[in-house]
Amino acid sequence: MALVHLEPETKPQVFLAGYTSFIVKRVGIMTCAFPKHGIHLEVASDLAPLFPYLNSSIDGARYFSQPERIQCLFAGVQCTLYSHEIIAAGLNDHAHAKIFADHLLQFLNHIHAQRQVIVPNHRKAKHLSAFDIYKILPQTNCGQCGLPSCLAFAGALCKGKATTSQCHGFAQPMETKAVYPIIDCEGQLTSTIELDLPVTELPLPPADSDLKSLLTPREIEVLQLIAQGFTNPEVSERLCISPQTVKTHVLHIYEKIGVNDRAQAAVLAARHHLI
Repeated sequence: MALVHLEPETKPQVFLAGYTSFIVKRVGIMTCAFPKHGIHLEVASDLAPLFPYLNSSIDGARYFSQPERIQCLFAGVQCTLYSHEIIAAGLNDHAHAKIFADHLLQFLNHIHAQRQVIVPNHRKAKHLSAFDIYKILPQTNCGQCGLPSCLAFAGALCKGKATTSQCHGFAQPMETKAVYPIIDCEGQLTSTIELDLPVTELPLPPADSDLKSLLTPREIEVLQLIAQGFTNPEVSERLCISPQTVKTHVLHIYEKIGVNDRAQAAVLAARHHLI
């Protein structure tokens, strides 16, 4: 019988096989009856190329520069991802830290594997304080925004929990930016370019415009569900459409009604009695 030469089985390369450093430390007040823990992780692979994909995949993520990093709430834990480091706080104990780290590792590998079907978000957040925003508000504490004071509204706006359209006396911008995509030869978004344009050149919907006139019936259905807290997979299951179609609808909704995340979309949906 002739011998058959078998090639060794090749396993697919994993983006992150593990952490090169894993440190768990107790944080907060030492006399606390239920102390919290923080972790510091180091990785060999550069996470920075994943940041635009994480920015579009994690609700409420904030993408910063200098240094380049992603801040987000992942699995109920506040964490910051740098190019080769991850810092997280608010973990219950060592066991919770290990479970969280393993879950995050799997998620990062999943995002890396799905890069071709995820629309990256290259927009970076800028640090603004509530007091900075307060300076451009009418400072009348009229309450029409649904909050007790202009300072409270400024704080909510700073955290992405309110939109400028909630304040009818919000100062008009002198200029704004248009974001243009840079597409490679394979049709993939590689980066963006921002251009300053006069406000009059931008066809922004008025604050009191009817959302039903801006959105398609399907987009309204998607908006109603995400405003109620449903995730993209849950919306996909309820409406019997693919997760990628849901993501496309969500991006179109954000663009049409002028918001950047689910919290802002939910506020507008509530104001227009869609939920």
